[in-house]
Amino acid sequence: MLFSWMTRMNGALNIITLLLTAVITEGIDLSQCIHSLGMENGMIPNEHITASSSYDVKNVGPQQGRIRNELQGGAWCPLHPVMSDLKEYIEIELPGVHIITSTGIQGRFGNGQGVEFTEFYVIEYWRPSLNKWIRYHNRTGNEVMKGNFNTYLESKYQLNPPIWASRIRFLPFSYHKRTVCMRVEVYGCYWSEGIISYSMPQGDKRSSTWELYDTSYDGYWDGKELRYGLGQLTDGQLAPDDFKMAFYTLTIPGWIGWKNDSKENNTIDINFEFDSVREFSSLTMHCNNQFTKEIQVFAAAKIYFSMDGTHFKDEPIIYNSMEDLIFENPRNISIKLYQRIGKFVKIKLLFASRWILLSEVNFISKVVNLPFSVENKNNILNDSVVIPKLSDEKEANVSNSQEEVESYVGVFVGIFFVAVLILIGAIVLVVMAQRHYKSTLRSSQIRSECDKVVLYQEPILGRFSPSSEYAEVRETEYAVPHEPSPQHCSNSSSFLNFLPKLHSESPAQCYYAATPVSNEELISSPRRLPMSTSVMLNGQSRYIFNTSKFPVEHNL
Repeated sequence: MLFSWMTRMNGALNIITLLLTAVITEGIDLSQCIHSLGMENGMIPNEHITASSSYDVKNVGPQQGRIRNELQGGAWCPLHPVMSDLKEYIEIELPGVHIITSTGIQGRFGNGQGVEFTEFYVIEYWRPSLNKWIRYHNRTGNEVMKGNFNTYLESKYQLNPPIWASRIRFLPFSYHKRTVCMRVEVYGCYWSEGIISYSMPQGDKRSSTWELYDTSYDGYWDGKELRYGLGQLTDGQLAPDDFKMAFYTLTIPGWIGWKNDSKENNTIDINFEFDSVREFSSLTMHCNNQFTKEIQVFAAAKIYFSMDGTHFKDEPIIYNSMEDLIFENPRNISIKLYQRIGKFVKIKLLFASRWILLSEVNFISKVVNLPFSVENKNNILNDSVVIPKLSDEKEANVSNSQEEVESYVGVFVGIFFVAVLILIGAIVLVVMAQRHYKSTLRSSQIRSECDKVVLYQEPILGRFSPSSEYAEVRETEYAVPHEPSPQHCSNSSSFLNFLPKLHSESPAQCYYAATPVSNEELISSPRRLPMSTSVMLNGQSRYIFNTSKFPVEHNL
């Protein structure tokens, strides 16, 4: 019965796990990545703000282009009027790569004297892995963003998709020649994932009209491979449950998909490069499982690690996925990486059906501080860095999530039953100890098993008959109970020998404390001594006590 109950419990937990995987997300939370990056509050210094030109560097130079500030002339104003040729710009250098989710601009208010503002603008960004300036466009392909319609209100634009940049430019745009001024701000957060770029095959077409491409990828595309850029796999946005919805609503992120019959060796290789050597704890991939549309979670994944991106000496971590032909919900597939070390990670995915669709890939890792440069000493690192292995086998097979859940449930049930048994035993011991305590007499009580006749036996006087029940006692004597023998008041218990003492009282006694009286014979109370009289004997003062028997002299 217990086994059947545990089996049903495991089945219920498996269903709950599958349902929750469609809701739980990992990676960057874009709703929290909305902080001002330092233009307004001055965290970005003036030397990190530059411009193509300025009408007057002192009054309207780039250092005056801070949003919600009225410094000198009140904004940055380029030397020449702008048009659609995009020659003028203001540039901001950030302290490291950041993910930018929004931008904001204002015109020149100039304490009520300004009349210049920017109606439209374009964004360009740069980061070290790209080594070039990229012009931003949103998911609909539009590059021109709406700006201001007055000189004092901020125009804030949410970037969809977000961008990864260490430098960003604002380029004022106009359909006709006009004079413009700008105050700017960027919003986002530091890019803590550490991913510089990922490379992989571009997605395939589902039909003549449906393209499962990485449309936001900002690297190079040579016709087959995507290289040196970032895109939908790392943007923190999850695709909808139905892969077709992204084609009907262009503003939502879509899926990246590959089909089996177009790939050699039945695998998809995705290579990630990180900013430094890292220790990896886990990997999570958001996968589609619309099996009725020939889409399933990958059958297996092999994860390789390298220091230089070329040599992958260690054996891979192998994850075998559990096939699910019941629920079509997307789910997060989490794989433990067991603190493996590397700067490059390769993921090799094996097909379970005709299509594999991915939306997001996230790593949990931390930087490993090494005493020398990876770029200069790759060979030494590959030979000297000890990377932990899962086993002595050639391939370390990682148990799938179903087996892990079952093992955790078994451990939990065992611990639960042991805790219940311990609790029941403790309750029984406490109840028995309490009952014994209530039935045990304290020192102020007389035990029922004690012989009361022995306790209250009066001392027998010599001049009365021993058969007399009570003896007459003189006024200076007290009737006291005899101390009973140990056999009358035995209260030892073998059961209580190992229990803790509930009170710190002295052992119970079966008699009352009183002045000890000898039972051998009646002793008369001492008589009051007479007053001493001082006499002179042989010239010395002496005290003589008069007694009924003989005098006693005391020399003083």
